[in-house]
Order: sequence, then C-alpha cells, then structure tokens
Amino acid sequence: MRLNMRHVALVLLLPLLVGAAALAFWGPVRGYDVRCAKEARITCTLGRDTASGVTSHAFALASPARADVRVQPVRRGTDRILLYLVSAPHEVFAAEFEGSDAYAQAQAAAEQLNTLFAAGQPGAVQIKVEPPAYLLGMLWGGVVFLGLLVAAAARAVPRGSRPPQR
Repeated sequence: MRLNMRHVALVLLLPLLVGAAALAFWGPVRGYDVRCAKEARITCTLGRDTASGVTSHAFALASPARADVRVQPVRRGTDRILLYLVSAPHEVFAAEFEGSDAYAQAQAAAEQLNTLFAAGQPGAVQIKVEPPAYLLGMLWGGVVFLGLLVAAAARAVPRGSRPPQR
C-alpha cells in the first residue's frame, strides 16, 4: 500500500484548520453586560454573551460595595484589564476590557458603579462592554491565513511517485 504524501499532509493539517475555525467561532466572549441597581440594597446582574448564548446571574452586594479595576500581567501581549465588584464577604468578576483604551474604559465603568454604590438615593447603572471590532477581524484573518497555509502545504507536497519500471 502506497501512501500519498499529499493525503497525509491534509489529514494532519485539516483538523488544525477545523479546530482554529471552531475556536474563532465558539471561543471568544462577544460582550459583557453589567447592571446594578441600588434601592434598599444593591443588586447586580452580570451577563456574558458567547456563541452558545447569553448567560447571566443576579446577586446582592453588601454595603459598602465598590468596583475595582485590576490589571493582570500577561507574559506576551497586552495586560488583561478586569473589572471586579467587591463587597465584604466576596468579590465577583464582572467584565474584561480589551483594546487600546481598555484601562480608561474600565476606570470610567468603575467610577460609574462606585458613584451609584456611594449615592444616598436609589439609582441604576448599566454598562455594556464589547471587544473592539478589529479583534474579531484579526481572529478570522488568522483562520483564513491558516487555510491558505494548509492549501500551500498540500500543493507543495509531491504526489506519491511510482517506482521506476524495468
């Protein structure tokens, strides 16, 4: 049985391409929705939009509550900018900000929430966080590039050769 090297290359590279496309479609978070209201107590609803749907959960924060921006260093690339809601017994991850002005956006969101939490009267705040549009374009551009790389590798690999005839 002769192995065609082109088929071997495709069998090895196509699952990589399919996995990259699946990761690009189902992997990234498409946005966060942070809603907090202050009446007799502070209640918040956190939503996260992914390819599998929107998930949300509601909870109450004990007073005094605050919103904190945290910078999580990353070995390569830009640092992660995270927003947490903190009250006496616990802290809850609320959203991740991305893009060139992520820190400023996170600080503005924390300021809005902290103003609500410190206010003497009832109120509500809604914050929507979406990743910059160019990130999704870059992700799908990478999948297309990988597809072109797989096609080039398949064309570059020689077809199985016949043994010399006598």
